[in-house]
Amino acid sequence: EFPQAFVTTSSSISPQFREFERFTTAAMNAFVGPAVRNYINNLKKSISEAGLKTELHIMGSNGGVATADLVEEKPVLTLLSGPAAGVLGGAWCGTLSDRNNLITFDVGGTSADIGIVTEGKFSEASARDTSIADYPLMVPMIDIHTIGAGGGSIAWEDAGGSFRVGPKSAGSKPGPAAYARGGDLPTVTDANVVLGRLSKDNFLGGEMTLDEEAAKRVISNFAKKLELSINETAEGILTILNANMANAIRSRTVQKGIDPREYVLVAFGGAGPLHGAEVASELGVKEVLVPPYPGITSAVGLLTTDHKYDAIKTEFQIEGNIDFKKLNTDFNAMEEDLSRQFASQGVDLDQMKFIKSGDFRYAGQGYELRIDIDSKEINELNIKDIFEKFHQNHLVEYGQNYPDSPIELVNARVTGIGKMPKISNNKLNNSTERNFQKALVKNDKCTFRVEGVLKAYDTKYLIRDLLPISENFSGPAIIFQKDTTTVVPPNCSFTQEESGNLFISIGTK
Repeated sequence: EFPQAFVTTSSSISPQFREFERFTTAAMNAFVGPAVRNYINNLKKSISEAGLKTELHIMGSNGGVATADLVEEKPVLTLLSGPAAGVLGGAWCGTLSDRNNLITFDVGGTSADIGIVTEGKFSEASARDTSIADYPLMVPMIDIHTIGAGGGSIAWEDAGGSFRVGPKSAGSKPGPAAYARGGDLPTVTDANVVLGRLSKDNFLGGEMTLDEEAAKRVISNFAKKLELSINETAEGILTILNANMANAIRSRTVQKGIDPREYVLVAFGGAGPLHGAEVASELGVKEVLVPPYPGITSAVGLLTTDHKYDAIKTEFQIEGNIDFKKLNTDFNAMEEDLSRQFASQGVDLDQMKFIKSGDFRYAGQGYELRIDIDSKEINELNIKDIFEKFHQNHLVEYGQNYPDSPIELVNARVTGIGKMPKISNNKLNNSTERNFQKALVKNDKCTFRVEGVLKAYDTKYLIRDLLPISENFSGPAIIFQKDTTTVVPPNCSFTQEESGNLFISIGTK
């Protein structure tokens, strides 16, 4: 009767218990559905008109790609898919340099997205942590924490007279004052210009000239309100922003029993490399990795993933009374459904992989922990190992466990992975074009706070593409490339690797 209507049912979007969360997930799917469907149809039409024969795949929030038809039906699966791809891109860059414990730090104009990769595996969001605009979502997602902190974040004074930065942003229009598009509020970008960390003549590879005087004007006006000098105000803006981002990382590391000092910070996005070293110093992280092309690291992540689909079935089975026949039958049925889905897309059986897991909790608890299940068939013997793994994970997550309390299996899950071709990496050649003198643009003053003292330091301004390979240089340095600027503070050093990654070794704060 009305084929153009977009129809959503909660049972098809999120077939699991929790009525309110299932409803908000379906409502979110219905809200974004028509717009996403129109977008995909226009994209498919443009691809066809361009003569491209390849099938369209779209990134999902779970770290895999799905067919356009599935995304048209369930667009809620793509919420936060861009930041999810950033986690994958950061992880891929880490593998190029044999780093498997990573904090991905994606900073743009308005937000900072943080993900954790441990032993090469990214963290998945739990049901209690997944929401958009405070509406809970029950869809598989990479665990990404986002805060309002970026290059466009506005510095302001609150009603109590406190110095604040963000979450409000100048956006792209009018943007920071330094963009000369009418912005008249002090932003993080303007502070970086005032301190000498962004060069007016080397922004976007020289394609855009920054308005240095406008940046100084808005920071100076704000400084008068605070009764500080212009440099103290600019540096204070960066210090507050960096502290906010460091606290966001602590919420995903320290508060979850993870020591960030054992991880490498992967700084990308347009503004990540500007702040990565100082944020790492706040956390005690010793090494920062700046990918070859920080501005497109999320796009690179798209080329490192596979088809990935998730199936789920609510079980409600309790320790001591597990129906193994039903449980195994349900797991097998979900795996068969995913196999048929992959086969319809031309994925061969030997390119399919299935990962079983379950959502477990102590009887009476309100939220669950997801536990991987390695056994092909679950029985009375190996269920004990699964329960023991739950006890251990509960101890890590909450600092305590209850070995004498019965455990309840709430949901059974199967994740299907269909292998796809991956991007390869071309190593850099240490040619004669790459040497320090050719890379050096100028020596100039740049302001840093070291051991509590704010002063201007003699600083090297360099072009990244001309840096020699595997040579170590001391900071301070400002390193230019088209899609970002990297800041290396005093007491730090940096090396460009053959892999294309730039590493900053963090010294004392």
